[in-house]
Amino acid sequence: MIRIAAAYPRNPEKKFDMDYYIHTHLPMVYHKFRPFGLQKIEVDQGIEKPGGGSSPFFAIGYLYFDKLKNFQEAYATVGAEVVGNIPAYTNVAPIIQIGEMIEVGKM
Repeated sequence: MIRIAAAYPRNPEKKFDMDYYIHTHLPMVYHKFRPFGLQKIEVDQGIEKPGGGSSPFFAIGYLYFDKLKNFQEAYATVGAEVVGNIPAYTNVAPIIQIGEMIEVGKM
């Protein structure tokens, strides 16, 4: 399983509209990427860091695909539309990571 993480670093001089992100942007992402094998979307909404204080991120969004080539095809085909919508909810440049999920198991 491949997980794409889009992390939005918190900055008091930047904006992040969580309502738009959750209710408008991510449903659009799902609609655009689903035909290419998107399995699900999850979001961490930043609350705080350990010991208190603001979370280092406004949010981290996760997209799940079975295979890297599925994401690559989705991004090549409709990625510009998805990226083009980012200014509608934030002026933060997201940090993107593509990772392969590895289950460690119970310890």
